[in-house]
Amino acid sequence: MYDLDASRRGQRRGGTYGGLMETDAFRIEDDPSRRFATLRFTRGPSGNKMSAEEIALLGRAIREAGSRKEVKLVLVRGEGANFCQGRLPDAPGKAPTTALDIRARITQPILDVYADIRATPVPVIAVVQGEAKGFGCAFVAQCDLAVAAEDASFSLPEMDHHLPPTLAMSAMLHKVPPKRMLHMVYTRATIGAAEALTLGLLSEVVPRAALDAAVEKILSRMLDRNRAALCGVKEYLGAALYTDPNGAARLAANLLACVLSSPKEE
Repeated sequence: MYDLDASRRGQRRGGTYGGLMETDAFRIEDDPSRRFATLRFTRGPSGNKMSAEEIALLGRAIREAGSRKEVKLVLVRGEGANFCQGRLPDAPGKAPTTALDIRARITQPILDVYADIRATPVPVIAVVQGEAKGFGCAFVAQCDLAVAAEDASFSLPEMDHHLPPTLAMSAMLHKVPPKRMLHMVYTRATIGAAEALTLGLLSEVVPRAALDAAVEKILSRMLDRNRAALCGVKEYLGAALYTDPNGAARLAANLLACVLSSPKEE
């Protein structure tokens, strides 16, 4: 169901997309002519924080959008001053208390988002301004590409509450050197975009005023490529990092053969 009051053509409320329940935490914006989708966090005044239930919907929406054959990539952006300041705390008296409930209601939905991003066939690209804290920081790390304004900042503040951020760390493995990640975790230090780029958390940093232009340049360099080629690159990297050199080489050959033999797009 399309949101008839949307100001942009192709907007959908996050909860009605793909049969998902209603939420005001995000919305999907389709651009059929250019063949990409944007998932936009829509709680700018409150830092785009989300509950565990909404986080589960977020991953499913990204995966469903990127699984459509007419979509070549998924952008993730946040309204307001900050990209995402993390997860909303549980309401008083509503926090789960048993290990099984904690896993089902808190930890698994977050892990599912990371898995959904990895399983989305097309590239998922984060566009970051302001703060990316906790879950927001880990989300950026899990995306395939991430471009940020030079005044953006990144932190893992969970240890402020004596909580080891192991879920966020799992999203940053193979992205950030272990000792630098541990420094962020233990000291709760906030790092700037330039340092995040050197650590591998980001793929590009630009002046804040040039952020939209940088995104447009990325779109122009990717959307003119065949979807099969874009998907092939993501599939290869997602598997090759975890296999031996011979297996990585054979996978490279097989994926290239699949792309070369795929029907050409008009």
